[in-house]
Amino acid sequence: MNNLSEYKEEELNFQIKTGQLTVGVEAKESSDYIQPLRDTDSFSFHDREMDVSNFCNDLKFEVVSARTIDFPKKHVTYRVEVRKDYPELDTQPNYIERRYTEFLDLYKSLCIEFPTIMSSISFPKKALMGNFTQEMISSRSASFQSFLKLITENEQIKNSNTLINFLQDKEQQEAYNYIIDKKYDQAVPLLENCFRMINKIQTDRHPEVLRSLCLLVACCEANKDPQAEYFAEIALHRYEAVSDVDLLKYYVPLLELCVHLYWSSGRDKTFIEERLSRLKRCGMKVGGNCTLLDMVLADKVF
Repeated sequence: MNNLSEYKEEELNFQIKTGQLTVGVEAKESSDYIQPLRDTDSFSFHDREMDVSNFCNDLKFEVVSARTIDFPKKHVTYRVEVRKDYPELDTQPNYIERRYTEFLDLYKSLCIEFPTIMSSISFPKKALMGNFTQEMISSRSASFQSFLKLITENEQIKNSNTLINFLQDKEQQEAYNYIIDKKYDQAVPLLENCFRMINKIQTDRHPEVLRSLCLLVACCEANKDPQAEYFAEIALHRYEAVSDVDLLKYYVPLLELCVHLYWSSGRDKTFIEERLSRLKRCGMKVGGNCTLLDMVLADKVF
């Protein structure tokens, strides 16, 4: 861990210009200059600790098990382990479970979206008989592993909503149902798995990574989960270099949630309150916002 490079974030300030929020590096003399959050040592440590696997870009997909489901119609589901290709750097692999038709739908959608790229990528054909034999399951498992490896090596496909939705929508939908029923304790593991997995595939500040992270933070807080502070600090650290207006709308609710978390645990929340005050002077609405949980959920259409 000591050999890892320190994260270096540029000092940023926020201004309202022609109705848009912009982020830029400017002179410190500005009265509304927003200093990067103080006390960020723990933020950087948590982020490096969690994202140490990002120093390796090679992903590995492995079908670790398969099971036959009889209801509502008999089919086989394949449990896929997703991890970086260096186990010593990735101690927390993640998992998805999908059936053949879900892989096939992904393949068909990608063929429509990226016909040239997909022309060289093969996919196992449907079989009228023998779907439940060990030979067929083993053959399809190997094909799915190769298929996922190939498509995630292509930057265009890797950044497509089609792939992102395939990797996390099923689990996020299940988590959403738990959240509606206020069963936050059952939603948290699903959301953590989604976040850690999508973070292996995308950059730390990719919009979907940050949305998944904010949803996880909010759900942990609703569940009074001790991990809430851990993930909140990662989110605060990452937002130090975010300039996407669509993502910045989560920033104030995130800071407001962190004020409550720090107050609850007896930690000094002054530096977060100072950040909120500076954002308010720059024209951002502070106070009276939707909660972070409500805001992220409202943006996700299942």
